[in-house]
Amino acid sequence: MIETSKDLLYVVLAFSVLWLTIFLSWMLYYVIMMLRQTNQAIKHFREKMEKVSQAVEKIREKFENTSAYLGLIGKAVEKMVEFIGEKKKKSRK
Repeated sequence: MIETSKDLLYVVLAFSVLWLTIFLSWMLYYVIMMLRQTNQAIKHFREKMEKVSQAVEKIREKFENTSAYLGLIGKAVEKMVEFIGEKKKKSRK
């Protein structure tokens, strides 16, 4: 089977290529798993950011509606104060 040193060299090279292939496959598997986890983390982050964006939008809308409502109440109170002020002036005369 192994007659010369050249035959031994071929056997050693074959085992070396085999182990190199196994190592590269193992390394490629872990690189793919890391990229998959990174992709999942980015997807999760985007979903959270979308939820935060929606919450901020709802808060902004509620604030705008509340400020418009308070503006109407403020105008009504202002008119009531003017009316009461006019009544007091008329009653003093």
